[in-house]
Amino acid sequence: MTAGEQKKRVTKVKEQKQKKERIAAEINKKKTELSRLANSLFDPVGKNPYYLNRGSSSIAIKNMAELRDNLEMFTRDEALWLASWIEYLGDEETAARIRETPDEFAAIITERHEELQEFFSPGNRPIDRRK
Repeated sequence: MTAGEQKKRVTKVKEQKQKKERIAAEINKKKTELSRLANSLFDPVGKNPYYLNRGSSSIAIKNMAELRDNLEMFTRDEALWLASWIEYLGDEETAARIRETPDEFAAIITERHEELQEFFSPGNRPIDRRK
């Protein structure tokens, strides 16, 4: 192998290593974003619940898990309200999907719940030292 060929090989190896590092950094960034989003949906600190009024009673839906567990109580007419509440909790992507296809709101919410559940860490919240 000539010196020029060796230099090209070393350069190529360095480029491949840098590419792998960039990909790993992008993956870690995406995981961090999904973890933040999951925490904002599954443990929305400082956010108001969604009140589902049925007759003379009202149910307070406080997070994504409670929403998923009570989906059968919602109608298509409430899909846009749910989209607004989900957006308020921090998930603009899911809110946009529900607004685009309100008839599929239950499937969209269930899918997003399953997608984000693995990224939720209840103990992964910063300590509030103001108390």
